[in-house]
Amino acid sequence: MRACNVNSPSRGSYMGRAQSAILEGMQQPNIVLVGHVCIDTNTTENATYTAWGSSVLYVAQYYRAQYGIEPAIITEYGPDLLPYVPHAHFLPAVPNRPETLRYENDTRSVPRIWRCHNTEFAGPPELTPAAIEAIKAADIIVVATLLPNYSAAYIAQLMQHARPDALKLLCPQGYFRKIAADGLVQQREFTEASTVLPLFDVVVYSEEDHARALALARTWSQKMSTQFIVTQGEKGASIVARNVVRAIPTTPLAPEQIVDSVGCGDTFAATVAYQYFQNHDLVEAVQAAHRAAAAKLLAAPAARS
Repeated sequence: MRACNVNSPSRGSYMGRAQSAILEGMQQPNIVLVGHVCIDTNTTENATYTAWGSSVLYVAQYYRAQYGIEPAIITEYGPDLLPYVPHAHFLPAVPNRPETLRYENDTRSVPRIWRCHNTEFAGPPELTPAAIEAIKAADIIVVATLLPNYSAAYIAQLMQHARPDALKLLCPQGYFRKIAADGLVQQREFTEASTVLPLFDVVVYSEEDHARALALARTWSQKMSTQFIVTQGEKGASIVARNVVRAIPTTPLAPEQIVDSVGCGDTFAATVAYQYFQNHDLVEAVQAAHRAAAAKLLAAPAARS
């Protein structure tokens, strides 16, 4: 989820606030992340590198760096991922596939060029007893997809183990994608939306995920109580609920300030989940997410440890 060119903070604010929530007396939530993980080869505005990738791992890194929280990550992955991930609480604890999903990203192109490999090793993760116990204990559950292969039935099975009071957030990027024979990532319709979306409290995605991103949110919001957040690049983001759209504007960064946009939208979503859990105010959560995403745009890839 790339469209998040937002308010400019100081460069130091992305990292180094891990203890701030504790000092302020906030409850530290128990967080579970479910979704695809991958190894990325990224060519971005001012950097080229190979490293871990995926919404799930960006969200996990953000929680670790910002709040000192180590989420449980329910996923499928191979041993080739481990050299890239210095810290992660995976379920299962050992690799369960021969290789890991791989993405090639070129964010200099408009639209962005993506290619995907090893999709056969990136199915919906088994809901083992350990995974189920983690879901039952979670205060926040974030599901983030890179492929459309988590069926509606699988999501329903997963969510039946969640507590009714747990905050459930979906990053549905994978449902908007299909993979061509040559690995090129193409757009698809989210055909599972009517059964998947009502299982979540909040859904966060980008106008880059679909040509009619905001219109889709308005249509879906007429049929369900789920709240939608559509990120809109330099315009900020819009909250959509019950067909009412509330714009949350922002002041964009200058293009020359942006170091690396990969993972910006994931940082945005992670902040929304944490702040909404803490204050139950979605507008404040989105404003905080704008600031966090902007700091990510300014951060060099080396900050991803």
